[in-house]
Amino acid sequence: MTQCCVPGCFNKSGSKQQSNLSFYRFPCEKREKRKWLKLIRRENFTPNCNSRVCSWHFPQGKAAGPTRFAWNNGKSFQFPDDHNPVRKKKKKEQVPAIGENQSEISDEPHHSNNAATQTDTASSTSSSQSLLVLEIQNDMLRIENEKLKKQVEKQKQTFSFSQISDNPERVQYYTGLPDAASVLFLEALLSRFDLKYNSDWTVQMMPLIDQLFLTLVKLKLNFGHEDLSIRFNCSRGTVTNIFTTIVSALYDILYVGMLENNIPSRAKNQTSLPDCFQPFPNCRIVLDCTEVSVCNTERLDTQSHLYSQYKGRTTLKALIGVAPNGVITFVSNLYGGSASDKAITADCGVLQHLQPGDMVIADKGFTIRDILPEGVSLNIPSFLTNGQFTQEEVNNNRKISCARIHVERSIQRLKVFSILHHIPYQLKKNINKILKACVCLTNLQTPILREIE
Repeated sequence: MTQCCVPGCFNKSGSKQQSNLSFYRFPCEKREKRKWLKLIRRENFTPNCNSRVCSWHFPQGKAAGPTRFAWNNGKSFQFPDDHNPVRKKKKKEQVPAIGENQSEISDEPHHSNNAATQTDTASSTSSSQSLLVLEIQNDMLRIENEKLKKQVEKQKQTFSFSQISDNPERVQYYTGLPDAASVLFLEALLSRFDLKYNSDWTVQMMPLIDQLFLTLVKLKLNFGHEDLSIRFNCSRGTVTNIFTTIVSALYDILYVGMLENNIPSRAKNQTSLPDCFQPFPNCRIVLDCTEVSVCNTERLDTQSHLYSQYKGRTTLKALIGVAPNGVITFVSNLYGGSASDKAITADCGVLQHLQPGDMVIADKGFTIRDILPEGVSLNIPSFLTNGQFTQEEVNNNRKISCARIHVERSIQRLKVFSILHHIPYQLKKNINKILKACVCLTNLQTPILREIE
């Protein structure tokens, strides 16, 4: 025996007095099903295949949905029809019993009480119930509108930071930064910065966080501009405009504003001096050079200036200075690959920051003792002169190697940004900004030495 699931309705199938009733299943279409559930006012109810609503609740037919209930009997839920404003007369229909105490109500189709009620219904419509129906429809339209908005946003951009922000491993892979908080920190800095777009037109179709994300992906993985335009659903010109603009902003904020001309003093270094630097308490900076591959040029004189004998190809070369705690504190502009370590050190301006009593640790190639300021010492591995190192030289070389290894690790971290493996030709005007922005991003990673954490 099937019973109506509407609260307060006790109509059942098989009753002689209610034999003219039909029992309808809930519609399969989700939107229509939600509409029925709103109208029957049954909270925390999930209809199943056996749930039914009796036909008494459908005075206008099943297509119109359930509109007549115990709490609004005698009210009408009709909307005004703009095309047919004249209300058509409806045939009076039988009102079946609701509740056990009404089981003996006569089922004559033209009962006098029912006739009066139906007349009332046709003549007066409750404004409050009409508002209720309008609110229900408004809620449904609002939900549908939100879904459509999300679909449109998803179609506009196929790749965004929000898709990876809750996964630290993916954040590290795509951006080179340890977590989403670091990316959001950069976004907060950029939001306070007056961005001047490189192409003289502002990018409005992509939020700032995703413009930053696109730039970090380019620096970290060096995807082509065509690839990035497909991933972020924009043109190649937009990719170029975003990348050059955000890189310039990061350069101005992180390098010019925080790193440039700000090499820590010996006193500051000693506050975070690792154990391997205890034999060198006066160390101010550890120097080394790194090279970046670039495309060949048509001019032979330029190629000879860029050709590196060490790498065997055309490169650009920069001087990197690292503090004892592993933080990069100095980076020079890029020079041709043929330039020597000594020539770059003399020209880049790092020597101007050194003071009497400072010590510089470097590799054997840095024969710069004669160009150091007065009172500044140089500590490099000993050269083999008599066929064999003395025990003192061996011990000194071992101590220097233990200290210098950290500059190598810092440069290795810097090279995690794949754009420094080979800088594209079209970015040659921004090469120095790209390098220095990558240096600053490297410093945002977790400390190299555990004892510094």
